[in-house]
Amino acid sequence: MTASGKIKHALFHRFEQELSNPVAMVLKASSGLSVSVFDQMTVLTLLSRQELAALIHITTKTIENYRSLKKKLNRPESEQLLQLLVLYKKGEEIFGSIKEFNSWLKLSHPMLGGLVPFELLYTTGGIQLVLEELYRIEYGAFA
Repeated sequence: MTASGKIKHALFHRFEQELSNPVAMVLKASSGLSVSVFDQMTVLTLLSRQELAALIHITTKTIENYRSLKKKLNRPESEQLLQLLVLYKKGEEIFGSIKEFNSWLKLSHPMLGGLVPFELLYTTGGIQLVLEELYRIEYGAFA
């Protein structure tokens, strides 16, 4: 298994309850995630540190400050990371790989009003819209 495969498996297993239970997700986010989860998410999502940091509304400098102070991510940052983890898990299930899912995220889609899904990932509402589109694809609705 590759390093990214091990990280993916570890993240999906570690947050198994949060991925399937919104209440557990909110509770976990309220306690904050460690910076190591951010690092693992960059490997899992194949996104750059800057891209992922922007999606959770934080700078890479702030990430490094958190790391040096051994501080956890704040509640909104943690929740956004967990929401992205749910999205990427479903995306990989449907597209077979994170790379293919990332390619899909970068194309405009008529079912999203011609929007590019990746541009919606900056808010939890946008993540939910993209997730709903993935469910439509999964269940055979034309997407």
